[in-house]
Amino acid sequence: APPPREINNPTPAANAAPTQEGGVTLFKTKSGLKYIELREGSGPTPRYGQLVSISYKAYVKLPDIKGKPSKLEEFDSDRGYLIKHGNGRIVPGLDEGIHTMKLGGKRRIIVSPKLGYVEPGLGPIPEGPLARMRLNNLLDKMVEVRGGNVVFDVELRTVMDDEADLGYYGDSSISPEDFNTLRINVQSSMGSKAKEG
Repeated sequence: APPPREINNPTPAANAAPTQEGGVTLFKTKSGLKYIELREGSGPTPRYGQLVSISYKAYVKLPDIKGKPSKLEEFDSDRGYLIKHGNGRIVPGLDEGIHTMKLGGKRRIIVSPKLGYVEPGLGPIPEGPLARMRLNNLLDKMVEVRGGNVVFDVELRTVMDDEADLGYYGDSSISPEDFNTLRINVQSSMGSKAKEG
């Protein structure tokens, strides 16, 4: 079989619409993720399946209540957090925000509730029990006030291939011919099961 085709990783401007807010350029993707490019890196962007090391500070920003502005409330930080990019084990908005960063770049990623801690076990999770309790309390408060965002200040430190990767991840799309073959196989499989049942 031919090797999978690579899809070029889009640049931040290519997949997000920039707007000006308070003198800062804020990018917004189609999913609703927002980010501010603090420093554009000069290296490559990560591909799904690669190992990525980031340093970050994580906050919750509750909405302003009754005209009283709320502050960023830090709940976690790490100087060397290692992830397998695209494996579904971190906050979806953080994964999406990292995907278009360049090595050496810094970005503030503003994650809406629908792209945040939407399932149990998603990282990053604070190490200590008191910090975890703080995160849980802040997330409960977001639910209570029906708003807010999780905010990550991220620096992309390392991007490397995973030598143990079996090729399940990839920024490639299936060819129309392979898709048609897959569709025919699934349909014929479903037809055989219907005849058996």
